[in-house]
Amino acid sequence: MKEYDVRDLACPGPVLKLRGLLDEDEREIQFHVADELCRSNVTRFAASRNLGTEVEAQDDGTFVVRFSVADDASLGPDAQPSAEVVAGTTSGPTLVQVTADTMGTGDDDLGALLMRSFIKTLPELDSVPNAIIFYNSGVKLCCEESLLLDDIRALEASGIEIIACGTCLNYYEIADKLAVGRGTDMLEIAGRLAAAGRVIRP
Repeated sequence: MKEYDVRDLACPGPVLKLRGLLDEDEREIQFHVADELCRSNVTRFAASRNLGTEVEAQDDGTFVVRFSVADDASLGPDAQPSAEVVAGTTSGPTLVQVTADTMGTGDDDLGALLMRSFIKTLPELDSVPNAIIFYNSGVKLCCEESLLLDDIRALEASGIEIIACGTCLNYYEIADKLAVGRGTDMLEIAGRLAAAGRVIRP
């Protein structure tokens, strides 16, 4: 089994490292990852490639993650990963980008009011989005004490996928306060945007 310490790799480095090793036909891999968000990112990618996965939590908050490839798995260049890294298509899903915790520029109080109105209006659209991606200060809307938390939870309950940038959560030091949706890495964000048929940005 090949062992790699990827704790110092910035997002999406650990996922890219794993993908590269699989493309090189490595079949047993062990990663030492820095935190819960990184653990989630690499195991989600592993699931998209049908890998066997074992996770061992460490006393310092890091994780050791072991990946194994089934004998009948195909991981060569022709293998298709999950939709998050598939090339774009005009008939793809509708995504919403929320890049700030306010909408527009100018008065922040007005911007917060507009953002709340926007989030509340999404379920009323004729074609509701498939997913909402929050990044930069937009991730604050998915965290504890957000005034929009109940509204975003209702969107998730209705079937809309809620995704928050893990790097942004770490930057604002609020990763432990994420209260709706899941954290992810830039590889998924870029892949989802590339695969989208339509992107809405308030």
